[in-house]
Amino acid sequence: MGETLTTSSKIAEILELLSNGKWCMLEEIQKKTKVDREQMQQIIEFLKEYDFVVLDETEKKIRLNKLAQEFLTQTATA
Repeated sequence: MGETLTTSSKIAEILELLSNGKWCMLEEIQKKTKVDREQMQQIIEFLKEYDFVVLDETEKKIRLNKLAQEFLTQTATA
């Protein structure tokens, strides 16, 4: 249970970092959130699977999907 809570809070942290809609380097996000490489991969796969993010694997960067960004912006202001 504790690990799930930690993972959920890390996902929330990552979404917060991506909330501006701009591309972010995966390494930068990993450093800011203090997530190990394996957990970072799991989180990114989860966010990709549910279409929250767009991943540029060549450049190793990520950004929020437009709809996810709009949803998070509306939720934050509501």
